[in-house]
Amino acid sequence: MRRCPVSYQYWIIRFVPNVARGEFTNIGLVCGRDGADWAVRFDPRFVRNRGNLSSDLRELSGWIGWFRRIIDNHGAVGFGEHSIGSGWVENLRARQANSVQFSAPAPIAVDTAQAGIDLLFPHLVEREPARHRRSVTRRTLRADVRDRLVYEGLLTEDVDLFVQPKARIGKQRGSFDLLRTGNEINALTNVWAFNVASLDVLEREIQSWNYLVTRFRDDGAELQLGNSRTATLPADAPIDVVYDPPTSDRDRGWRTDIFGAAQEAWRLNDVTPYTRQEFHKRVLEPVH
Repeated sequence: MRRCPVSYQYWIIRFVPNVARGEFTNIGLVCGRDGADWAVRFDPRFVRNRGNLSSDLRELSGWIGWFRRIIDNHGAVGFGEHSIGSGWVENLRARQANSVQFSAPAPIAVDTAQAGIDLLFPHLVEREPARHRRSVTRRTLRADVRDRLVYEGLLTEDVDLFVQPKARIGKQRGSFDLLRTGNEINALTNVWAFNVASLDVLEREIQSWNYLVTRFRDDGAELQLGNSRTATLPADAPIDVVYDPPTSDRDRGWRTDIFGAAQEAWRLNDVTPYTRQEFHKRVLEPVH
């Protein structure tokens, strides 16, 4: 039997680049009900008026991670002596007079806090890039995956997320797009965009990377993370790929062959592939 909607409250989380002018951009949403469930989501990308901060507001990642961890663990003790509830959020709203501020609470009738986030977030927070690209490139796809891992996966760049680590396997040298590190497991990610203009370059780069992965599966690899830091990964370390599938009509046959050959190599090398949309959903899944 379907649950009847009940009354929840939500607060919009805003980035205010200049408090005196009062201009703001919505970057997050928190929804919950006292004595029940809570949920939160952020998207600090594509903010046009960002003051002196970087384009993805990464300077706020520490605060965003802190707030997300508290909401995700709302059954535990939260800020100071207070458990998570509307009073706690209102107290935080009164204290936040800097570049991150909260709107006044508003009611919404939904089944769960997450349902409230899913309903409101596309209308109140999500933004499109200022300029739409005709196709996804490896650079933009890599940035998208990195941002998802930072802002939704709660990873920190150069702490437990490393961009383009260099790999050495015997006399072979190459690189991966991303390395995620943890207490129990290290995982590698590469991204591939199949709608790029230069198919010669795409085919050559994928063949080279697939050979590197084949060697990796035999011997593992030593990775250079920068600042003299290294990591040694075993041959069975998880490797996944996030890809933008071929849709362009230009050189369709050749483009499709490159994609098919890549899929075959990923399967043989035990590489797990995800479309960008599948990867986004995977990052949002709760960790049990």
